[in-house]
Amino acid sequence: MIEIILYILLGTALIFAETLLIGGIWCVLGIISCSWGVWLAYGLYGEPGAWISAGFSILACIGAFLFWLYVLPKTRFGKSIYLTSVQSGAAPRPRFEELVGKTGVVVSPLMPSGKVKIGDGVYDAKSSEPTIDAGVEIEVVGFDSFSLTVKKVSGK
Repeated sequence: MIEIILYILLGTALIFAETLLIGGIWCVLGIISCSWGVWLAYGLYGEPGAWISAGFSILACIGAFLFWLYVLPKTRFGKSIYLTSVQSGAAPRPRFEELVGKTGVVVSPLMPSGKVKIGDGVYDAKSSEPTIDAGVEIEVVGFDSFSLTVKKVSGK
């Protein structure tokens, strides 16, 4: 009986270790260990023993999950592995409104999007025309969240 419990606890520990040591092998070994414990229970105690040990195995894994979710974050070890900083959820974006009206040069052909160089910066841009070749001078006429809208400078 002790051997069955040890196999199930080992399997639970290996499945729990998978959350720390990612790779898949730990979970597979844990499932094999739990299954071996159930198989031993079936051999020694028949079908009722196998069902009881399978239930115990499932409850042990659920208990390990609840430990991971509620207890571990409050421990010193948990505080060292969990993220505690708060993220705003917004990516920093260039101040495109300052670029409207400025001129620059097309770095990669705009068909209708590509890269443009304005001052010292290179930006994603969309053309208001079907295509603009590399090296052509452009003017910024607008912007959206991710790119500039440009047009050829008149007379070029």
